Amino acid sequence: MIDPRGQAVLILDRESGQFQDKTSEVREVEPQADGRVGVVFTRGRRYPYGKDRVRVLRNPERVEITGDARVEVQGAVWENAFEVVTFAAPEGAWSRVFYRIRGSEKHLLYPASQVRVLTSATGSGPAADVLRYWRTILSGLPADDPLVRPYAKLGGFVHPESVLGTYLVGAPIEPRELDGIPIFPFRCNLSQREAVENGLTRSISVIEGPPGTGKTETILNLLANIVIRGRTVAVVSQGNSAVDNVKEKLDRLGFGHVLANLGNADKQEEFFKDQPARNAKVATLAANIPQPPDLDRLAKVDERLRRLQSAERNRAERRQELAAYRLELRHFEHHLEQGAGEIPDLTGLPLLRRSSGRILDYLAESELEREGARPGLIRRIRKYFKYGSLRGLDPDDTSAVLRLQRAYYDKRIAELDREIAQLDDELQRADFDGLAQEHRDLSVQTLRAALGARYRSSSRKTYQKDTFRLGKEFAAFIADYPALLSTCHSLRYSIASGFLLDYVIIDEASQVDPLVAGLALSCCRNVIVVGDLKQLPPIPPESAAEPAPPSPAYDCARHSILSSLVELYGDALPRTLLREHYRCDPAIIGFCNKKYYGGDLIPYTTSREARPMIVVRTVEGNHMRQHRSGGRSNQREVDVIEAEVIPEHCAGIEAAEIGITTPYRLQADKAGDQLDTIAADTVHKFQGRQKEVVIMTTVLDETWRGRSGLKFVDNPQLINVAVSRAIRRFVLVTNHDMLPTSRHIRDLVGHIRYHDPDGGVEDSAVVSIFDLLYRDYSRRLRSLARRLKNERQYKSEDIAWTVLHDILAEEQYEHLTVVAQVLLKNLFPDVSALTPRQARYVGNRASVDFVVYNRVTNQPQLAIEVDGFAYHENNPEQLKRDELKNEIFRIHSMPLLRLPTTGSREERRIRQALDAAERHWAQKAAR
Repeated sequence: MIDPRGQAVLILDRESGQFQDKTSEVREVEPQADGRVGVVFTRGRRYPYGKDRVRVLRNPERVEITGDARVEVQGAVWENAFEVVTFAAPEGAWSRVFYRIRGSEKHLLYPASQVRVLTSATGSGPAADVLRYWRTILSGLPADDPLVRPYAKLGGFVHPESVLGTYLVGAPIEPRELDGIPIFPFRCNLSQREAVENGLTRSISVIEGPPGTGKTETILNLLANIVIRGRTVAVVSQGNSAVDNVKEKLDRLGFGHVLANLGNADKQEEFFKDQPARNAKVATLAANIPQPPDLDRLAKVDERLRRLQSAERNRAERRQELAAYRLELRHFEHHLEQGAGEIPDLTGLPLLRRSSGRILDYLAESELEREGARPGLIRRIRKYFKYGSLRGLDPDDTSAVLRLQRAYYDKRIAELDREIAQLDDELQRADFDGLAQEHRDLSVQTLRAALGARYRSSSRKTYQKDTFRLGKEFAAFIADYPALLSTCHSLRYSIASGFLLDYVIIDEASQVDPLVAGLALSCCRNVIVVGDLKQLPPIPPESAAEPAPPSPAYDCARHSILSSLVELYGDALPRTLLREHYRCDPAIIGFCNKKYYGGDLIPYTTSREARPMIVVRTVEGNHMRQHRSGGRSNQREVDVIEAEVIPEHCAGIEAAEIGITTPYRLQADKAGDQLDTIAADTVHKFQGRQKEVVIMTTVLDETWRGRSGLKFVDNPQLINVAVSRAIRRFVLVTNHDMLPTSRHIRDLVGHIRYHDPDGGVEDSAVVSIFDLLYRDYSRRLRSLARRLKNERQYKSEDIAWTVLHDILAEEQYEHLTVVAQVLLKNLFPDVSALTPRQARYVGNRASVDFVVYNRVTNQPQLAIEVDGFAYHENNPEQLKRDELKNEIFRIHSMPLLRLPTTGSREERRIRQALDAAERHWAQKAAR
């Protein structure tokens, strides 16, 4: 009998045209005189073959599989292979793979191109260190934890071409060219286009999807593009609910047959039971394959639509800006009513007929002239042509300045109205909606044609739950179902052992820790991570608190897989922020946008409610209760919701579209029991859900026990999730003092008060300074300062300006912004408490060098003056004016920090002043 380790006998099968391995059936091979080959089989029969039908291969190369090495055969890793013997041949080499099954040694022969010996990615030191760290955490988990078994199955081998192998060592992210035009069977916009293209052209990419920005549509479009390119993909998440939405929407479009929903035992049972009905649909599709659309037509429609989507985004940005200016104007008018007095109409002034930009230019330039020398003849001539005649305009008259500010608002609002009307007209004339629908129809036609061609060439098959992952069976299965749905924990049990999917998409990745994500990363060559760093992170296992990670990026105690990748790759990580928002009322998402997303989101929604955000506070008293179990509840807040909030603020809304959320489980249970027709749950459980109206109960009161819970309740990610669940209305139910020592809830209350100035909430005497106006003014002022650099009186202010921006870029001060040269009249419109001398000083266009504002509530926090030695400390007259200004600030309880240019440690003083101002306003609000 021929030794399979020393020889291989192949005989050509005439029917298939393929060489087949007959080594185990042949005793010997002898050449014959007639030129043929005699083959003696083990059964004793001798049979002559033509030379062209027999190949006898000898002198093989042998490789033993030891340690963490593995053998990959036809794309699947064989855990039980222990040796590979490779024979050279003129038509191409062959490899015999030896493996053990149930204690017996077996072997199979394959073309060498289908067999590879792989070295585990854990061979490098860094990768092995991360796995050791993970296994330390795993050792502290209960034996029935869902992570224990799959990591035991993973063993010490990580496929070197898997994303996990790349991630463990921080290897570079691989780029590639985009093959073909992407299709978009589901809604798309500019951000989603970028996300899809990044996902198709990078081995690792991130999609940051804030609430209501179309994460699911983006995932569906990615899935469609992957499938039509003949690739395989799995959509996974921490739990099953996140991916259920993917299945529902794909079913609705008629393409659910590409999915295998294998998330848990129940879903697998349902999937395998429903195969006959699914196969019947596929047979119908394969019998009615539509013609694929003309690719040139698709490309032209795609190009036109992309241009119009840019106009659509521009329109949404202009609408957002217009709403902000109109709200700002309301506050400006209220400011004038409070004490600014009569303002001149300046009839006939040419400047009032110029653009809003010209008015801002004049305000900025006149401020610079007050600091420096008066303009010469040439500059006065230039000003005449730029602004027209300025006769009758006194730039030192505060009332005249206020009139110009009012004119700026009127002009800017009118300009935005015209821009929006022009964009409306452009989109209407181009039939934007019709073009978008045509683009979706062409994309759907492309997808249907590609799938029809795929299924036409294969027969319908019913797979069995116990065998679908075995050998050639899985190859057929994944061709039939190129898209899988699963949890991160279960994915390895949903594919053949060692098989690598082309793509894995991790949804809700901000709630998936690196240890859980590692299981999914071990199953794919490319990963697309979808999540939101500004929402709640995963709750780490308790065992993650002790061991030290080998690198901060892999720290399971503080990272999700999303934040881990961001820290690991930094700017090299392809990240797309989905900017277009389609869910919440503009005021609701406006809070989240300004507070958490840096103003990057663009609301495409319009308001349907007169009061989309409301604060309802309970009567004075300590209503919170601390339970011995450790939880907290507040019955009074539940009663307020039942008796007042739902009847008054939820009228006409179905109970199923109302949600009550809270940081505390006991409070959620209490609300759910008392209001059993309305969904009530913790904020953590509400993540990923949405309701027409969301009511948040904060539970805490002003006792020391209540304040001890503030760190938990005032978590910025928790507040972001709670607010962004609401579509039409958000109601905050809180204690009488509205948690004045909080930071994020206090900002939320301030935002609501700012958007509803007539809501009956008392404001302090220090009013909003209209940061929208002054942001534009400040930007132009700095630009002019750079151009007129030699004419500025004080260079020290430029230095302080830079230092302030550096400090405010730090995380603890990111909610603050700074504005230069602010009028005292705008800070303190009510001069009734001042002496006549102080009032005259304020009315003479007195200003302060810098004011630090809360960018969310627009409230001033701290004023800063830069005092040069020669002009201040060494000038008795100026010192008197400085003291006059100090008195005005003291009367209005506004913190003022003076920075003499002869001092030192200014950065520390600024930080101390910012922290003291934060405490000052919190204490003032608590009184």
